[in-house]
Amino acid sequence: MTLLQHHELQPFWDLAGAQVKIKALEIALSKSLFDLLLSPSTVEGVAYHESFVSSLNAKNTEIWLDLLWSMGCLEKTVEEKAQYSTSEMAKRYLVKSSLLDCSQAITFRFQTLKGFADQFEQILDWSDQDRGVDPSSNMAPLWANAAKAQIFQEQRSVMVPALNKIIDLVISITDGLLCAESDLEKMHFLDLGGGPGLASLALAKRFPDATGVVFDFPETVEVAGDNILAAGVQSRVSVQSGDLNITQPEGVFDLIWCSSVLHFLDNADATIARIARLLKTNGILLILHAEQTFEKNHCARVLPFYLPMVMKGNYLPRQGEIPEMLNRHGINLIMTEEIVCFPMAPVWLHFGRKLA
Repeated sequence: MTLLQHHELQPFWDLAGAQVKIKALEIALSKSLFDLLLSPSTVEGVAYHESFVSSLNAKNTEIWLDLLWSMGCLEKTVEEKAQYSTSEMAKRYLVKSSLLDCSQAITFRFQTLKGFADQFEQILDWSDQDRGVDPSSNMAPLWANAAKAQIFQEQRSVMVPALNKIIDLVISITDGLLCAESDLEKMHFLDLGGGPGLASLALAKRFPDATGVVFDFPETVEVAGDNILAAGVQSRVSVQSGDLNITQPEGVFDLIWCSSVLHFLDNADATIARIARLLKTNGILLILHAEQTFEKNHCARVLPFYLPMVMKGNYLPRQGEIPEMLNRHGINLIMTEEIVCFPMAPVWLHFGRKLA
């Protein structure tokens, strides 16, 4: 029985404790602990494991393992000499051999957000000239490297399952009147700012007669091209490259998937106008984007991840801005839905169709 409720300072104490949890998980990933504990082991079996450069202190190892157990990363038996093993969640996302491995992506997020936190006070003093968005020439190679590792992992493990549920939702919510599944079978789609191109591969797998294009920076579409080739769909999915600030894909499309692209562009409204021109009449636009809303709890989940980009000059739309732009450029908004199961933070899905 709990006699007293949590103190209102508890969220701030939790923030302090989170730093220890982050370090505990970083060490576990660096030591491949979750791969090691695919076979159950005692504390001593972990502390003195031959794969470690040097042995660990057994007592300290036990409390480290207990912390990871409390975080849902490990399972623990109840006997006196407890056995620890990798949890089902960790088997899915934290084991290097898993098809859904996200260990590099998680480590990357820890490191980049810590890097920002170390500069936070300095950035508060920046002038408007200091906070300009990095030019695309600087961003392109970084984005390509990310597409090979952390973005690939997050797309594969989180975004692709979300995409398939979104397609189901789009079909069901229109009750077949506006978007029957047969309308999508032979579609020509665009994965705009597609990174490693896994959204395109998911669409190509779900709709075997569909064709598509991945558009991104030249360095990044090389990564997407390798993934397309590995999937054996190069006859149906191609790549185009350019900087969306100054160029746009060639062709017209039945469906455009545009996930978190507007953050990195000079003019969101001009980009929406170009997207509208790329859609066929009655074509479908699925645009997903983190937004700053008027709801406190929502902002608490979004701003820690996007505040670093915004403070450096990137775009985070406020609630209602994207629907206004869609309407202004001839795209009829059919549905807006919050998608909480998405990398890092919730996004808003705006589903629209181009008017005749």
